Amino acid sequence: MNTTVPQRRELRYFILGCCVLCPIALWVLDKPLALWLHEYTRELQPFFEALTNAVDKVYMTLFYSADLGGVPIGFVALFVLFLLGRFVLHAPNPGVFLLIGLVLLNSGVATNLLKIYFQRPRPDAFLLHGMAGTGFWQATTRDYSFPSSHATLYFSLLFPLAWQFPRYRWPLLVLPMLITVGRLVLELHFLGDVLASVGLVGVLTWLFSRLPFITPRTPFRLRRYQPTKTDE
Repeated sequence: MNTTVPQRRELRYFILGCCVLCPIALWVLDKPLALWLHEYTRELQPFFEALTNAVDKVYMTLFYSADLGGVPIGFVALFVLFLLGRFVLHAPNPGVFLLIGLVLLNSGVATNLLKIYFQRPRPDAFLLHGMAGTGFWQATTRDYSFPSSHATLYFSLLFPLAWQFPRYRWPLLVLPMLITVGRLVLELHFLGDVLASVGLVGVLTWLFSRLPFITPRTPFRLRRYQPTKTDE
């Protein structure tokens, strides 16, 4: 995976943007936006619910229900694509398929741990009972909202590809963006929840892309010493 310097710079800017916008959303935007969505977007809920359910069924089949030797078929497919690209097709960037698997596994673990720690109620609970401040450590049930599991999941699947192939970036990001918007419209997450999820995926993509078997390094070569005039 020959990642160029501009691509890495773009990724760092993207992560920085999420880090800046997420606290703003948590403190300023989440509550009024949740109230506005509750008031004006109810007619969109059936569409986003149907879309999410359909995509979830495909994901559950690939990464939970179907397996080969106990390993979900989705992870097997990612590994096979890496092997084909690396040893058969000699593609320049087969490591992206390993990157997807690593980001997917680790983002899921991180999301669940953050949910348990922050214990933020979902928007429907806020609409019924109110919420002080950011809502952290205020949930009365174990149905926590921060960060969003769905946003983390689908950005983990497609964000590494979108980052590695800038030409197809927006087509690849259409699905995760629709799912993310749906979480807001369905009153299951605040804006700050999904921004934290996307930022988390960005951080993990940046970290794992630096592994040598993901992004091979150019071999270090000693340059032959060239004498200068001062040495003569």
